[in-house]
Amino acid sequence: MEENQEVISSTTSARVNICEVESVAKSWMIDFSFLSLCRYYREQNVEKFSKTLKVFEAMIDDEYQLQDNQQTKRTICCLLSRIMDGKNLDVHYDLNNIVTPLMSALSVWDCLKDTANDDALYDNIKNLLFIQCVGVCLEKGNAQLAAHTLQWLEKESDIPQKLQRKLSTVVSKKDVYNQLLTRFSFNHLQKSVNSFLDAFIEKHPSDFLFKAASKVVQVRQERPEQADVDQNNEELEPDSPVKPEINAVSSELNLRPKKKLFSNKTLHPWKPESTKKLQCLPHRTDKLKVSRRSCKVPPPSQKNTISKYRSKKMWISEEDQYLKAGVKKYGEGKWSKILEEFDFGDRTSVMLKDRWRTLKKQMKV
Repeated sequence: MEENQEVISSTTSARVNICEVESVAKSWMIDFSFLSLCRYYREQNVEKFSKTLKVFEAMIDDEYQLQDNQQTKRTICCLLSRIMDGKNLDVHYDLNNIVTPLMSALSVWDCLKDTANDDALYDNIKNLLFIQCVGVCLEKGNAQLAAHTLQWLEKESDIPQKLQRKLSTVVSKKDVYNQLLTRFSFNHLQKSVNSFLDAFIEKHPSDFLFKAASKVVQVRQERPEQADVDQNNEELEPDSPVKPEINAVSSELNLRPKKKLFSNKTLHPWKPESTKKLQCLPHRTDKLKVSRRSCKVPPPSQKNTISKYRSKKMWISEEDQYLKAGVKKYGEGKWSKILEEFDFGDRTSVMLKDRWRTLKKQMKV
């Protein structure tokens, strides 16, 4: 037992179990990573979400036995990662490469039924997943995959028959602009999941480490002059005879202050990736991988040609159709409503206004 204990302070002989200390500290870090993932999901920050997800998976999968709340948070992150990749059909989370990220998200969402206290919200998100499983395939121009997805939903899920018939009609007509797909869009799915996250975090706060760090930052902002003080220059006692001597020598020789041996800059921590090969089971979320299993990556030549500055994104025919349908439904000038109703990616209402002006000049409307 002695080998697992360490002295917690040089001024006391009190000892503490180091394994328990590590467990508590790791649980705080897991909570902080979970909270960060929820924030990056809301912001749709794909880069930061992916980096944080690797750290989260490495920490939580290293735990020998997860607590109930930790297992739930792991399951939620499984859901968020799949929805973040919902429109990327080249990404796979299951051993079966035919299963798209949103199809995989359905089984994960079933495991969170008891977590979602609002039955109406649970059913709404599930229906949105059903619809967007098919809608994303049609949006990407893959009608064959959309038909296969619908067949998979009929066999492997409890999709309502009425919704199944509507989706069957949409697939047979390849109607990307069907009112069902535009009304229950991918953006609505993301917003509904945001509502679920808000309710969960309110009931299960995971912000201890975040609040502690916020207090430190607040103190630094209130006392900025302390930030530049060298911590190695400890303040001497008032009755110490050494202080005047040092000041006298320094002023006489005009000595420069000592340089710090180490930099104050915060370095990027080492981020280990999980190397465990986990077997995917349909209803055991502790066996589901949080991050991707595979993804088609563009060749290096394409990667190197990507500019660090955002290039001007060309308008495609589908976006023009969305814009026309939006103006027809809401009227010219209601760009914000049109932006919420249809999926324009990262475009803004100003871009919609400019594009509509261009279409009018080109006599296309």
